[in-house]
Order: sequence, then structure tokens, then C-alpha cells
Amino acid sequence: MVSRQALPYISRSEAEAFLSTFSQALENPAHSPRVFHVWGIGGVGKTTLTQKVREAHTESAAIANVTFGRTEGIDSPIGLMKQLYVQLLPHDAWQRDPFWECCDRYTEAIEKLKTQPVSKREPVNEAQTKHVKTLLRLGVDVVGKLFLSERQEKLAEQVVERGTEAAVAGLSLREDIASFLQQHPATRQDAKLRDLLLEPIREHTAAFVKGLTQQAQKRPVMLVLDTYEKVSPIIDTWLWRTLLGNTDVMQQPVWLVIAGRHNIRQEIGWSTLHQDTNCIHECTFKRFNPEQTKDYLAQIDISNEADIRNIYQVTKGLPYYLNWVRSQFEKGLTLNFAEGQQEIEQLLVKWMTPAQRQVAQLAACCRQFDRALIRSLTDFCELDFATAADDTRNCFGWLTAQSFVEPVGHRWRVDDVAREVFRQGLRQVNREQFEQIYGQLADYYQHRAGSEVSPQASLPERYENPDWREPYAEHLYYLSFSRRPDFQTQFLSHLLEARFFRVDQSIQEILQALLAEGALADQPAYLSHATRRFLQEIAPAVFYGWAVLEEVPLDYAYNQDSYGLTKAATDKALQQCLSHPEQFEGLAKFMAFLCKAKRCAQMQQQGWLLKAQAQAQALEKLECKIKSSDFLIDLYLWKLGDAFYSSNFYEEAIACYDAALAIKPDKHEALYNKGNSLDDLGRREEAIACYDAALAIKPDKHEALSNKGVSLDDLGRREEAIACYDAALAIKPDDHTALSNKGVSLDDLGRREEAIACYDAALSIKPDKHEALYNKACCYSLQGDTDNALRFLQDAIALDAKYQNMAQTDTDFDAIRQDPRFQNLIKTVS
Repeated sequence: MVSRQALPYISRSEAEAFLSTFSQALENPAHSPRVFHVWGIGGVGKTTLTQKVREAHTESAAIANVTFGRTEGIDSPIGLMKQLYVQLLPHDAWQRDPFWECCDRYTEAIEKLKTQPVSKREPVNEAQTKHVKTLLRLGVDVVGKLFLSERQEKLAEQVVERGTEAAVAGLSLREDIASFLQQHPATRQDAKLRDLLLEPIREHTAAFVKGLTQQAQKRPVMLVLDTYEKVSPIIDTWLWRTLLGNTDVMQQPVWLVIAGRHNIRQEIGWSTLHQDTNCIHECTFKRFNPEQTKDYLAQIDISNEADIRNIYQVTKGLPYYLNWVRSQFEKGLTLNFAEGQQEIEQLLVKWMTPAQRQVAQLAACCRQFDRALIRSLTDFCELDFATAADDTRNCFGWLTAQSFVEPVGHRWRVDDVAREVFRQGLRQVNREQFEQIYGQLADYYQHRAGSEVSPQASLPERYENPDWREPYAEHLYYLSFSRRPDFQTQFLSHLLEARFFRVDQSIQEILQALLAEGALADQPAYLSHATRRFLQEIAPAVFYGWAVLEEVPLDYAYNQDSYGLTKAATDKALQQCLSHPEQFEGLAKFMAFLCKAKRCAQMQQQGWLLKAQAQAQALEKLECKIKSSDFLIDLYLWKLGDAFYSSNFYEEAIACYDAALAIKPDKHEALYNKGNSLDDLGRREEAIACYDAALAIKPDKHEALSNKGVSLDDLGRREEAIACYDAALAIKPDDHTALSNKGVSLDDLGRREEAIACYDAALSIKPDKHEALYNKACCYSLQGDTDNALRFLQDAIALDAKYQNMAQTDTDFDAIRQDPRFQNLIKTVS
């Protein structure tokens, strides 16, 4: 028997090169890689190598280590930063540190916003509670911006200039949140604190980097991220895009060591980052060869050549299995390797009774387990929970004593390699039982979700409650293995509903778990072929739902560059999601109709939107019974009203805004959007009445003042229009749209110098504001200043070719129309 000692370590050339390169990087940081990445299949020794890196630099570097799938609290970028930073510098409220100060300010502000009313004369109300929930959601979003996706941010300006708030609901939400923070006593005097609350990930990241920099001045900092195949897309994107791509952390003596099963450079984000910065040093780890296996076994006193050959045949040189052999020898167990070709699973379970083997397989089917779950599974399989595994302890107690079982917070799990072995063995021997066990697990978690929130509860009560979302996601994960015919419909329904409530992480976690454990690979075939293909094809809609399902227009080129989504992959995802919208029920059906309207031919849009409207009315009848007013307003105002307006169906949009106002008459956004629709229909007086109603509720709504000015100008009431623009500018001095529109009214009054001054002010804020350039050219033409007229017309056409056609018939250019330069400009410039 071998006495317990340090684990055997076999040197490998790739490992030594990795260690050497890392040591050189620490000694000479300039121009060295900042990300050291080791990857390979499970059980080849990646974690051992990261341990060796840490051991080699314990004295010389500050080290922090997390393991995805095991370390709790790292499911968001802020959570990950906290878990890493606390290992470098424990949190001490009395010690000044940029990162902990940022965390404390954020936590304290959130607590005050939760508990202290805006006004001492009024209690904390429902609207305030909702605002705080919205702020908290910003802390888990990949870019720290809940309101708009990246593409929408790029389109936001032009959409606002069109005069619609419905098309970018996020802008109004941002205005509401910002207004709330400006009014609340905890934040109204502190602009930096308001920025922290509105952009928590950006601000925490900046403080994190500042803190890392301070720590790195004392000694180099090493951040170790293990089992990276289990990282969430949110954190993965934050790492390559935000932390490494948009801060100066790579200019500091700070290094990341990443270990996982997959090569991160195969992902477009990491690949682009490496191309731009040459920041990744990678090492591929493989199994031991026969000589390395022999060296390992020699360290545990196994020297018989026949045993060595048989052990290599059984373990295939995988360090994980060799380590298991070592553990058995340490326990004094004699292993018979005469059957050298036997499967490794047979080796692992050789010492188990049939009941113990079955209990181990049940545990391996679980991502994580506790006593209650094991009790449920043993009851399902008609095993005696108290005695099936051991006469002296119950099945849960026996499991938690096994070397292949490890704690994860308050629960337990079978380690990845053993889990794969036991699951493969179960499925190969009894596929039907394998699927039945997963069906039981799906039912168990569905019951858990129902015990947290009643199935009769409203949709918002479910989706806004993480205690419901978590077990329901587990339900869908296990359901994927069960071959039940309704899996795809249930999965898609959850995807569409989660997209409505913007809790996409709830569905992303399911697919990420399946990807991490290799379930979507062709081998081993845990999933049915149909399920595997379905999940592979649906992935773009799961991870990038806003871009694939909802964003208008669908920008294939941008999605390819930013997310690596090909047109073919996007179209397959859309086909899976939307080819049979009638199959869904409730909110999922509404979302399917709505998304279908955004992805169909223009002539079909109205039909799908009307179906969505009918489904919204059916939902209203149901949800009104449980008073889900905010949900219904989101349904009519931001979803359906937005879609009708964007497709130029203004009457239908007005009906949606009226439906929202019937639920909540003081919803100023609905009044404002209704005003926009009425203005687009040429009903100016009615539009002005709506803007006035919105302003009576929210006097600082500068967009309503500005758009009221447009309606007044269209009615020929120029002076009143200018007064509205001035009122808007008093609230928001950098409102370039109000400045430009004021210039138009001044121009119509013949006050051209003042008009040009307004255009110049707008252009100083937004130099590419082509409308201001064009109108400025018109002013100069009317003044007889040909050179300036041609100069600014050329600039406007360079930004938008539509002005080339407009200028051909615009009477403002009659004075210079015969000038050869003008004729050349409107004919040739594009």
C-alpha cells in the first residue's frame, strides 16, 4: 500500500514549455501574451497544470482562482469580479480600495433606492420598485445596458429623428430611470453615482481594472479560470470584449490563465482580439503516451510490465483514470488488470454492487444533486434509499463519501469525467431507462418550479422570480434527454417568453450546459438525433434573440461581424422558431406572431400583426383577472404598438396605444407615441392634444415639446413652434433635433441668419446631422451665397444620397440651379 503523499506529476514537454513561457512573461511583461490558455478533453490534466502554474508563483504573484460550474456567485461579470478580487484583497470596509468602494457605493445606493421613497410625503410605490428591479438587471447584462442592443444604439438617433419613441422603447425606459435617479434623494446630487447605477458593469469593470493595477504594482496578478467550457456567454463576451478589449488591463502586469475543453481561439471574439493584440498563448493537452504512463505508475510502485501494459490499455493514458488507479492502491485495494481490454467503466464499478452502480448512475444523470433529489430518484427506481447502497448509511450519504463526488455549494455533483463514464454506461446498456430517469428529473424540477410559483400565477410572477426560473430551466434541461414529443414546443415557448421579459439568461443557461458537457456533439449520443439537430440550429436565437428574432432591420452583415452568425445559421434558427407559430399558446403565440411579422415579406406584415393583436386581446382577458397591468402595457405599448408604428400602420398603432391608456391613463409614453402616429396621419391638432396630455403628466418630456413644435410648424404656427423648441432646449440643451427643427421654423419666417446659427449649433453636437447640412445649404442658396450653398449641399449628399434627388426639384435652389457646379453635383455625386 502506498502512503498518502503529493500526487504524482509527470513532466510533459508541452507543459514545461507552457510553464517556462509563463515565467518569462512575468519576468519580462513588455510584449508578452496576457492570456495563457490550456485546452483538451476532460481528464488530461489541465487543472493539474493550472495548479503547477499557481505553485510555481505562489510567492512572486498575487493569485485568484475560480472554477466555472463549482465556484458559486460567478454567473455575472460583477459576481466574477468580486470572487476574483476578494482573493487578492479581502473586503475591508475601513480600507480604501477603488473596486470595493465601487461595490459598496453600488450596494448602498440600491438599498436606499429600494427602501427610501422619492418623496417623504409618499411611501415607496410600485413604479419605484420596478425601477430598482430594472437597475439590478443591468448588472447581469453582457454590455451593462438593458435598454438597447448594440445595433439599436446605432439606429436610435435616426429613429428618434423620425419622431417615434415606440420604435425604441429602451430610450424611454432610460429616460424614466434617469429621471427617477435625478429625483431620488440618494442619487439626485451625485452624477457619478447615477452613472454607476445606469452602467454598473462598465463602472465596476473600470474600478476592477484600477484595483488590479494597484495590486499589480506590488507584485504580478494572476487570474485563473478553470473548466472554462462551462462559462456563460455573458461572462465570455465580457472577458474578451470589455475587460481585455476595452480597458488597459493588458498594459498592466496582469495575466489570465484559462483552462477548458475547447480552444477559445475558435470563437470569433477571441480570434479577433488575438489578431489585433497577439495576446493569447495556447497549449493543447493530450493523454499520456505509454512512457509517461509508465513513469506515473512507477511513482505509485507499479512496475510489472504486464500490469503497466494492461493499465495503459484500460485507461488509454488518461491522467484522470490513472489517478483513480492510484487512489485505489492508496486504499489498499488490489486491482486485477488481467482483462486489459475491459471498458474503463467496468474498472471504476468493479468494486461496486449492482445497487451501488445504479445509485452512481442516477447521481451522474444529475447536473447537481441533494438528498431530496437522490431520494426521489431511488424511489422512482424502486431502490431502498436507506439501505440500497450501504447497510450503514443511506444512498445520499454513501454517494457523498465517494472519491468521484464533489461538493458544489450546498449541493453535490459527480465530477465531469466520472459523470461521462457512468452516463455512457447507463445509456448504452438501457437507453429506455436512461430516458425514463431524465423524464423523472424533468418532472421533479417542474414540480419544484410549481411549488415556488403556482402554475395559475401570472406570467410576470413566474418570469420575474428567479426561484421559478431556475428550476424551470432545469426542467427543460432534463427534458431534452427524455425524448418526450413536446420538448421542442416547450423549449421554444420558454425562449419566446423569456425574450419578452428580457430574461434570456434563463434559456441560455440550458443550452450552455448542454454545450459544456458535449451533449450536442455527435458522440457520445446522449440526445436523439432530432433533439440534437434542433438545439444546434436554434442556438443563434437562444444566445442572440434580440438580433435574430426582433431587431428591425435584420442586419446579417453586422451579426456576422459582431457575433459570428452566418446568414445560413440565422435563417435556420428563424425557421425552427417561427415556421409553425400556431403551435404555441398564450404569450409564446403572441411573440411568435410578432416576430413573424418582423421577418416576413412586407405585404404579409399586417396579417401577422393583426394575429398578434388578437392574441394580445386574449391575453388581456386572462391577465386582467390577476391585474398584470405593467405586463399588458408592455404588450400593447412597446411590443405591438412599436411593431405597427414601425410598419407604418398608424391607425392600428393608435388602437394599441389606446389599449395601453385604457389600462393606465397616465402612461405618458403611450400619449406621446399616439401623438406621433396622429402626426404621421396628418391629424396635427389631435397630435398636439396628445403631446399636451403627455406633458401635463411629465412636464420635462423634451421629446414631446420638440415633436409638438413639428406639428405646430406643419400648421404654419411658426412662433409657437419656436417656443416649443426653446422649451425643449431649456430641458435638454444638447437636443440637436430640436435645434435643427427650430432652424427650419426660423428659415420659414425668413430669419435665415438665426436659422443658420441653429443648424451650426446642431452640427456642433452632431457633425454628421445631414438634415442640418441640407437645410443650411438651402438657407445659403436663398441668400444668394452660391459657394456655401454648394459646399453644404455636397456635404449633405456625401452623408445621404437622397439629397441629390431632393435638390433636383427643391425650389430653394432655383437661384443657383443653372450654375454648372450645381448641375454637376446633382448628376454625379452619390
